[in-house]
Amino acid sequence: RAFDLVDVIERAVQWVCKAADDQFEVKLGLPPSIEVIGSPGQIQQVVMNLVQNAADATENARERRLDISGGVEDAEALIEFRDSGPGIPFANIDKLFDPFFTTKPVGRGTGLGLAISYGIVERHGGTLKASNHPQGGALFSLRLPLAPR
Repeated sequence: RAFDLVDVIERAVQWVCKAADDQFEVKLGLPPSIEVIGSPGQIQQVVMNLVQNAADATENARERRLDISGGVEDAEALIEFRDSGPGIPFANIDKLFDPFFTTKPVGRGTGLGLAISYGIVERHGGTLKASNHPQGGALFSLRLPLAPR
């Protein structure tokens, strides 16, 4: 069904930030609404995973921040998640979406969050990509097809 991606992102951020400590800051730079098609619950799961991973990745950073920006590009929703953490080691970039791959300490991560998120996004006809931002930190790019008008 058609749903507002911006509402889903705002709700996901709210949920994760309630559980995170006060030092973790999320800044949103999104349009008022982006209509996409699919399951809002599943996409919320993806966004919550990306926000939680950013909170975890910035745990030891001087500034703990996640910038979420986006809009419409090439008839798709494009949402970018850029954190202020150390970035992704080059050797890990190609393994990030593999099931059971994790860089978190034992007991903190299962290595399933990004694998599941990747599958959900793919089933929605979209893409989820990871890279390092040129000015530092990890950058996750989420693309989803827009709802038909």
